[in-house]
Amino acid sequence: MDAPSLDDLDDDAWIEAGQTVSSPDELREYIAHLRTVAHHMHTGLTRAAWGALQGQAWGERPLEQQPLQEDILEAFSMTVTPSGMAAKDAVYRQSIGTLLTALETVDQATLTAWLAQINAADPDRKA
Repeated sequence: MDAPSLDDLDDDAWIEAGQTVSSPDELREYIAHLRTVAHHMHTGLTRAAWGALQGQAWGERPLEQQPLQEDILEAFSMTVTPSGMAAKDAVYRQSIGTLLTALETVDQATLTAWLAQINAADPDRKA
């Protein structure tokens, strides 16, 4: 019996699927799935964190009032802690900002791996 597709596995089982990868094609599929998961986690956490910070859910704001990614990351960067903010709140914000940055890094790294695969298959392909 063939192994199920990574898309058909639940959240815990697909992690274990990494132990069965034995070909470049399976690795590409695994990386593509990893990118999807990281991208969704990043998007969801960004919106949840911004909503919590603003006291208003992401979907309650008109599209044109939603912030840029850079603005959100800046709001969670505690390089300079606002006066009057408790240290525990600053550390929590910084940890959320670090997590958002890490998820963005995973998303970008897996995208780069995917683009490298496309380029390797056809180096002269037009973008």
